[in-house]
Amino acid sequence: MSAVSRLSGAAVHVRRPGWGVAFAGLLTLSVGAFLLAPWSIEVKSIAILHGLCAQRPSHSFWFGSDRLPFGSRMTGIYGGFLITQLYLLARGRFRFGGIPSLAILTVLSLFIVAMGIDGINSTLDDIQLLTIYRPDNVLRFVTGALTGTTLAVFLWLLTINILWHPEKQRPEPAVSGFVDLAAVAVSIALFGFLVTGGWLPAYPLIAIFLVCAAILVIFELAICLLQLIRRQESSARSLSDLSSAAVGGLTAAYIFIFSMAGLRFLMEATTHVKPLN
Repeated sequence: MSAVSRLSGAAVHVRRPGWGVAFAGLLTLSVGAFLLAPWSIEVKSIAILHGLCAQRPSHSFWFGSDRLPFGSRMTGIYGGFLITQLYLLARGRFRFGGIPSLAILTVLSLFIVAMGIDGINSTLDDIQLLTIYRPDNVLRFVTGALTGTTLAVFLWLLTINILWHPEKQRPEPAVSGFVDLAAVAVSIALFGFLVTGGWLPAYPLIAIFLVCAAILVIFELAICLLQLIRRQESSARSLSDLSSAAVGGLTAAYIFIFSMAGLRFLMEATTHVKPLN
């Protein structure tokens, strides 16, 4: 290769957009904006997540006069989701894209069934019909957290298989056995202890944790969809290969969450519909 060719290649490399820096900047800017906005953590988190949950006060966990931005079931779903994915990340399952065993898949499916049963029972109680048992916020949280675990595993597998090149994937399942599910269950139980305990110092951390969980769910879906639209599925060989998609996915997640919240606020203002108690 001639010197001119090398210099030309170097110039082209220098001109490439710094998508990794852009992603870090966008993330830092959004965190700073949230923390510095002149409202309480409760007001900010409830406003951001207003379009993703009914946020019924009677179905929410309270910390003194502050309530969590999600209802009890959604707190379980999003909390269980983030805890499960953090566990998989901590165990080094970053590129594990194998399908779990039939036994694990069956248990994960039953988690969804459990939430479905509890959801139907809760709805029957809301419309004052005969119920199987008395609804309870702790049960809503537990069944939601079980479903959040299932959602986390399947979304983990989806992102691994859509984002990463087959040569960079690991054939092992992200959840290798019931020991993994037991470890996740213990972590969720500790989280549930904080959620139901009403300990005031824990409130800001839990509220921010739930906001992060909601953003992560939408982000993962958005980045997968973006790669499919760009016809770049299963192509990434390094994190830098995903940096531009990450910027687009995070931006899309913010647009979706804020749009949903804005539409709900607009609907409530124009129709004068009272929020559910």
